[in-house]
Amino acid sequence: MRNIWLTLAVFMAALVCSCGIVNTAISISSISPSGGTTLGGTEVTITGQNFGSAATVEFGSVPAVVTSSESTKIVVISPPSADATGAVDVTVTNAKADTVTRKGGFTYVSMLACVDRDSGDVALFDVDSANNTFAAFSKSPFAAGGNAPRGIAADRSNQFLFVTNGNSSTVSVFEYSAEEGLLTAVSGSPFAANAVGPVAVALDVMAQLAFVANFTSNSVSVFSYDAATGAMTLDGTTPTGASGIQPVDVEVDSGARLLFVANSGSNTVSVFDYATDGVLTEVVGSPFAAGGFAPNALAVDTALRVLFIANSTSNTISVMQYDANGKLTATAGSPFAAGGAQPFDVALDRTRAFLFAANAASSTVTSFSYDTAGFLTPSPGLAPSSGGLSPTALAVDETNSALYVSNSGSNDVQAMTYDLAGTLTTVGNTVASGGRAPYGLVFIP
Repeated sequence: MRNIWLTLAVFMAALVCSCGIVNTAISISSISPSGGTTLGGTEVTITGQNFGSAATVEFGSVPAVVTSSESTKIVVISPPSADATGAVDVTVTNAKADTVTRKGGFTYVSMLACVDRDSGDVALFDVDSANNTFAAFSKSPFAAGGNAPRGIAADRSNQFLFVTNGNSSTVSVFEYSAEEGLLTAVSGSPFAANAVGPVAVALDVMAQLAFVANFTSNSVSVFSYDAATGAMTLDGTTPTGASGIQPVDVEVDSGARLLFVANSGSNTVSVFDYATDGVLTEVVGSPFAAGGFAPNALAVDTALRVLFIANSTSNTISVMQYDANGKLTATAGSPFAAGGAQPFDVALDRTRAFLFAANAASSTVTSFSYDTAGFLTPSPGLAPSSGGLSPTALAVDETNSALYVSNSGSNDVQAMTYDLAGTLTTVGNTVASGGRAPYGLVFIP
């Protein structure tokens, strides 16, 4: 009889536990979203049991910021990735030091976004930073929302992508999902530029301002945008100066509140300072001579206050230093030979002080190091092929010393790596751009 009662007691205890009445074990039921960019900053909700109000969370071995914690739900901000892209374990520890781990619970993702001008779409690629390879997400490409998209910029903090539609006179804004590789147009998109031929866009993320170069109207449109929704409001449109013709690219120094505009039709660069409300005021002396013909692209090292200008028909790169008021002064030795024909875009690794140039007519990519004044020195080795025809855009992954090149003439994108001297090496074969005539390219870590 005693054995019967003992057996019954054990059975009842097991039954109670299985029903969850007195279960005190910590557990994870779900993690949402289950992926985000390697920059961190993604709000993640973890549901489960017995977390308590003082739980801690780690992504891999890196602590996450806990914004709220209760028995069945924790909300955290994902930390930056310690190991670049890929899945990491998520571990929750409560105040009793009970822990639970979801293996591979969160996946860090880097993305490459490419604008295909002639097919009117935007392609998204999933980047494997360990191997510097990339592949299109399953639902890519996405409609750009207008005709002849060309310029592209990313607000990586709020996860918005901005695309200029040259033949529609609009700017599209998308929210992007690193977890699913999706683009979703924000409410109200596309937004009218109040000008003709928007071809380039640059952002001041801190002030939530977007600056758009309008090639046909010889002007710059300024938008403010909502950091929560991405919705844009046109603040005004400003001419690019008395001799600022055919503005084709824009760059921003948000710390100095300066806007630089490359005017390809007049061989000049216009410089404006701007207020937090986006009002532009042209600086004294603007527009400045670009130092070459058909300036087509700009890149700026804001820490050194150096502006680089690709002069596409003179096959040179001009280097200008600028002061707090935006006055441009040519660096000694400028302009420098681009090392290829028709430099169409330039991009920087500011950490290592490298400049890369995409040479459209010679289908090559050249590499330079630069000093504190911006003086350019060619990197060792021959300029590699871009992997295709007519390279028109570049994007840099500084963390992994990788460069991505879009080839508008062959509708593909090539990955490269570079060493400590800046020497470029091609990685694998080109990947189809997802459309026709890829012009804009941006890397999203």
